[in-house]
Amino acid sequence: MATKTNLPRFYVASSEPPGAAHACACGNFLRENERNLALARKDQLDIMGFTSDGLKVLATTRLAHAVHSLNPFRPAWSKTDLIFVLLHNLDMLILEFSVDSVTGQAYISTRANGSAVSKVGKLSDGGILVTVDPENRCIALHLYESLVLIILLGKENMRESREIETLNLRVDENFIRSITFLHNSELPTFALLYSDNSGVHVTSYEFCIRERDFKSPSGRQVAFQNLEADVQALVAVPGTNQGVLACGLTVLAYLDADGETKTAEVRKESRGLGIVFTMISDSNNTTKILVCDMDGNVHVIRLKKSQGKNGLNKVVELASICLGQLVIASCAAYLDNRVVFIGSRLAESSVIRFREEPHPETGNLFDVLETVTNIGCVTDFILVKPEAQGTQPQMIACSGYGPGTSARIIRSGIGVQETTSLDAPTGRQVFGLNSQSAAEGPHDLLVVSFLNETKVLKMEDEVGEFEDLEAVGAFVLDDATHLVAKVGGLIVQVTRKSIRAIRPGTLELVGEWFPSDRSYQIGTAAYYKNQVVVGAFDRLIIVSFLPGAPPSVQELKLDDQISAVDISSLSRGDLAEVIVAATWKMDLTLLSAPNWERAAVVDLNSDVFARSVMFYHLDNVDFVIAGLGDGTLQYFPVDKSKVKLGPSKRVTIATQPTYLKPFIARGVSSVFVCNDRPSVIHSSGGKLMFSSVNMKHIYAVCQLDTPTYPNSLAIITETGLVVGKIDEIQKLHIRAISLPGTGRRVVFQPETATYGFIVMEKPTATQYDVGGAGDGHGIDEEGSFAKPDADAPMEEEAPDADLSAHYAMPAHKLLITDQTNYQIMAQFKFNKNEMSQAMVSGSLGSDPRVFYIVGTGVQKAEEKEMTSGRVIVFQYADKNLSIVSEKQMKSFTTCMKIFKDKLLMATGSSIKLMRWSEDGELVQDQVVNRFILPINFKIKGDFVLVLDLMRSVTLLVYRAAENKFDVIGEDPLPRWPLACEFVDDDIVSVADSDSNLIFLRRDLESSGTDIKDFVEVAGGNFADSISVIQKGTLLADTTAAERSFSQNALIMATQSGSIMHVLSIDENTYHILRQLSAKLINSILPFNKVSVEKYNATTSGPNKTTTKPSVGVINGDLIEVFTSMTGEEMLAAVAGVVDAQGADVTMEMVARLVEDLSRSH
Repeated sequence: MATKTNLPRFYVASSEPPGAAHACACGNFLRENERNLALARKDQLDIMGFTSDGLKVLATTRLAHAVHSLNPFRPAWSKTDLIFVLLHNLDMLILEFSVDSVTGQAYISTRANGSAVSKVGKLSDGGILVTVDPENRCIALHLYESLVLIILLGKENMRESREIETLNLRVDENFIRSITFLHNSELPTFALLYSDNSGVHVTSYEFCIRERDFKSPSGRQVAFQNLEADVQALVAVPGTNQGVLACGLTVLAYLDADGETKTAEVRKESRGLGIVFTMISDSNNTTKILVCDMDGNVHVIRLKKSQGKNGLNKVVELASICLGQLVIASCAAYLDNRVVFIGSRLAESSVIRFREEPHPETGNLFDVLETVTNIGCVTDFILVKPEAQGTQPQMIACSGYGPGTSARIIRSGIGVQETTSLDAPTGRQVFGLNSQSAAEGPHDLLVVSFLNETKVLKMEDEVGEFEDLEAVGAFVLDDATHLVAKVGGLIVQVTRKSIRAIRPGTLELVGEWFPSDRSYQIGTAAYYKNQVVVGAFDRLIIVSFLPGAPPSVQELKLDDQISAVDISSLSRGDLAEVIVAATWKMDLTLLSAPNWERAAVVDLNSDVFARSVMFYHLDNVDFVIAGLGDGTLQYFPVDKSKVKLGPSKRVTIATQPTYLKPFIARGVSSVFVCNDRPSVIHSSGGKLMFSSVNMKHIYAVCQLDTPTYPNSLAIITETGLVVGKIDEIQKLHIRAISLPGTGRRVVFQPETATYGFIVMEKPTATQYDVGGAGDGHGIDEEGSFAKPDADAPMEEEAPDADLSAHYAMPAHKLLITDQTNYQIMAQFKFNKNEMSQAMVSGSLGSDPRVFYIVGTGVQKAEEKEMTSGRVIVFQYADKNLSIVSEKQMKSFTTCMKIFKDKLLMATGSSIKLMRWSEDGELVQDQVVNRFILPINFKIKGDFVLVLDLMRSVTLLVYRAAENKFDVIGEDPLPRWPLACEFVDDDIVSVADSDSNLIFLRRDLESSGTDIKDFVEVAGGNFADSISVIQKGTLLADTTAAERSFSQNALIMATQSGSIMHVLSIDENTYHILRQLSAKLINSILPFNKVSVEKYNATTSGPNKTTTKPSVGVINGDLIEVFTSMTGEEMLAAVAGVVDAQGADVTMEMVARLVEDLSRSH
C-alpha cells in the first residue's frame, strides 16, 4: 500500500476557463435603472453590463459547484433584483449585489444559502425544474419524484447569512415534464405538465403561505387532459387569469382559469422541439415568447390577446414563426431593444438583434452582434507541433455539437503573423518614426541601430518596401542609437555621445547636449512626453522640452554606473514625476520630481544587474519591471503616496539578457520581453500575465504604423528585420475551422501533412432516397467517395425541413484536410446507419505505406446493440483517398491504436490485436474477452490501460515472447468512466460521469493473486465532465523542461469547454496549498459557507449524495485567485500557513509559488 510519505500529489487548474453557458438571467441587479446580464459558466458567475463595445464583466465570483439555474426575483423590500442560484450538487444560494458609491466597484454577497438534497427521495426522471412566483412570494423546485420543494421569499427567510428554509410537499403526479407559477392568482399557484399511462396532462396546485401547505382550488382549476404527446413545456402568460401556454413540436395550446382554451397547429417549417423558452415582450394586446429548439432553430410564438373576464386578458390567437438557425441553446435572456442573449453549452453563445427583413446572406430574421467563445463540448483532441511553431505544441480539437460547431486550433502564447521581412544584419535597436510633423502619425522612417552605426530606412508606400537612406538631415548615422522618439514636438535622437533635438519636416538640428564629462558614454535612454532621461556612467541627465520655454538640463550623480533607466508620471500628467534607474550594484533607485531626490533604493537580490527597466501601468496599479541579465524578471508594485516600491516578485523567462519594449495592440498597452525566449507581459483579471511568443530569439521591437503595414510591429531577429502583426493578447489562442458537420474524431498524419476528421451530419430529406442520394453521389454497400473542389469552403449543409428524417441517424464521413489551410482534400461517406468513432493513422507490419484506419458499426432498427461493422484501411496519396483493405466485424469498434506495428482495437466486449498480413489483410492475432463495454484504452510501452464503461479500468501487459496479453490490475469499484490516462509507471487517472477525477495505483503489496486491485490514492470533483485526457502540455518543450511542475503533466478537455492541466507537485507544496485552500474557502471567497471537506469532494450514488473529501488534489483555479487579491487579503490568507516542516511561510513565498504554478499550465 502507498504510505503517506510517497502519496502522489496533484495540482489541477484551467488554462482555458469554461465557455459553456449553463444558465443566464437578465435583471436590474446592480442599480434600479440599469439592466444587467447574469451568466453562469460552470462554477463562475459573471454580472455583465451592456456597453457600446458589447458585454462587459462588472463583477465575478466563483461558486462551490457548477450552476444549474439562475432565477431572478425582486422582493417587496428590495429596489434591485436578487438571484436564486441552484447548483448541480443541489446547494442553493440567494445572491445580492451592491455597488460602491465612490469607486463604482460591484460586489456580490450571499444573502442566504442551504441545500435541497434528500437522502430518501428518487431524483426525478424529468430533470431539475425551478420556477419563481411572479409576485415574488415563493420559489418551487421539483427535484425528486412526487415531491415539490417550496422556498418562502419573505424577508425573515433571507436575513444575511441565514440558512434557506424549505418545505417538501407531496404531489400526486409522477413524470413531471414542466412546472411554472401562474399570473394573477390570489395564492401562489403553479401548473404542472405531467404524463401517465393515459397521456400528457396539465394540472395546478395552490399553495397557502399561512398554512404552509397546498389547499383545494378556490375557483376553477387550471387543468387539461390528454394533450398532444409531444408537448414538453409550460409557459405562464402575463396579464391573463392564470393563463398558461403548452408548447409542443406540432401543437400549441392555451388554457386558463376562466376555462378558455385555444389550440393551434405549428406550421411544418416552424416545427422544432423547444428546449429553451424566454419572454421577450408583453403588452395588453400581444405576448411574444422566444423558443430555441434542439436543432438550433430560433422561433417566436406570438399570442394575440383581447379583453376577458375580471378586467384580465384572454388569448384569442396563437402563431409561431421560425427566425432562422443559430446554435443549440441551453439558456436565453431578453436584454432590451430587440436584443437577446442566447447561451449554449454545445457551441458559442451569441447576442442577437431581431430584424424586420431576412438577412441577405443567411436568411435569418436576426443579426449576430457578438459571440462568447466556447470550445465545449470537446469530443476528441490531439497535440501536434507544426514546423512553423518549432517546439510549441498546439491542440486540434473536435468541438461542439450541431449548428455552429467546428474544429478548434488551440495554442498557448502569442503569435506574430509575419507580413514581410528584410534580409539584413542583426540590429540592436529599432524605432518607428513620423519625420514630417510634430504630432504622432503614420510612420515614414524606420531607424535601426547597430553596434557602431545607425541605418534609416524610408518606407515606400506604393511598393511596400524600405529604402536604405545614406543621409537623413541631422541624424547621426556613424554611431549607435539608444533612442529615437517624439519629445515635446521634436525628434530626439540619443547616441552614445549626445542628445540631439531635430525639427520635424526639415530635419535640421535644433540643439545638442553632452554629458558634463564627455568621456562618459551614454549607455541607456528613455522618455516621457516632454522629457528625456539618459544614463552616462554614474550620471543621470534629464532634458526637458516644455512648451514656450527653452530646453532645460538637469544632471545628477548616482552611487554606481547606470545600466538602465525609465521615466514616467504616476498621475498620468504632462510632466514626469518619477525616474527609476538600475545600477551595476544590482539595485534600483527611485527618484522623485521636481529635484529628482532619491525616494527609495531596492536591492535586486541577484548576482546580475538589470539590463532594462520600465514603469508599467495596470488598472489602478503601477509596477516597476526589471529585466535582468540572466533572463529573469522582477516586478514591484509602486506605492504612489509614498513613492516606494512594494515587495518584489521574480519570474524566470529565459536564459539570456532581457530587454523590455512597450507597445500598444488593439488599444491595450503591453510589454514585449526581448530575449532568447520572447514573451509578452499583459494584464488579465487585475494581475500581470506572461505569455510566450511563437518566435525564437528577438533583440528589439517597436511599433510600426504605415499605410502598407498598419498597426504592426517591427521586430529584430537573428536573421534580420521582420514586420508583422501580433495576435490578440490572451493566454490561449483559439481559432475555429468550419466543418461540414459535427467533428467526432481527429488524427494527424505527418507523412502526408494532413488531418483526418470523422464528422457526422444531419441527414437531409433526399439523402437516403432509395436508389441514390442527393448531390449526384450514389450510395452502395461499399459507401461512397466524393472528391470536392479544393477551393470549396467547409460549410454546414442546409437544415432538414422534413420531419420524416428529423430523428434519423446522422450520416458519418471521413474528411481529409490539408495541414496548412484545412481545405478538404478528399472525403468518404459511410453507409446509411453506419457510424464511426474510432480512427488511427500509421503503418502496419513491414508495409512502408501510411494508412488512415477507421472502425465503424451499423445500427439496425431491429437491434438494440450493433452486431456488425467494418474496419476500413484507407490510403491518402496524390490527393486521392482509396480503400486498401476492409474487414467485416461482428460488433462496433470504439477505439483503435497502432501497437507494435499491429492494430490494437476495442470492439464489442473485447480487445483485439490485428496483424497485417503479406496479402494486405487484417488478421486477428490475439483477443482478450473479459470486458463488457470497452470504449477507450491507452498505451504505455507494453502496458495497455483499458477503460470499460461498465467496469472502470483494467491494466493489461503484453508478453512479446509469448504473443499474449495478461491482466495484471483492475479497479474493483464500479464507476461510469469517461476517460483515462497513464500518469507515470505506477499511477493512472480516471475521469467518471459524476465529474470526479480519480488517481489509482496498483496495490503491489497485496498477496494471493497476480491481478492486483487498483486503490484510490488521490481524487476530487471538478464540477465538469472530463471527456478527453492525454499526456502533454501546451507549453513549448524548452519551457516545460525547465519547470518541474510540468513534468508528467496531463492535459484534459471538458464538456463545458475548459482546457485543464494536471501537474505533479511535491509534498511540501501540497501541504502549503492545502492550508491556503482552506483559508480561501472559509474566509476570503463567497462560497456560501461550504465546508472544506465538502469543497471538491468526490460524489457517487444514485442521487450523488455519497461524498468523500478531496484528497491529494489541489484546485488550482481556487488557488490562483490569490494572485489577484489585495495585499491585505493576501496577508490574511497566508496567516498561520506553515510548510511541511512547521516553518511559517511568507506572503512573498506563497505568491511566488502560485505564480510558478500558474505559468506551468
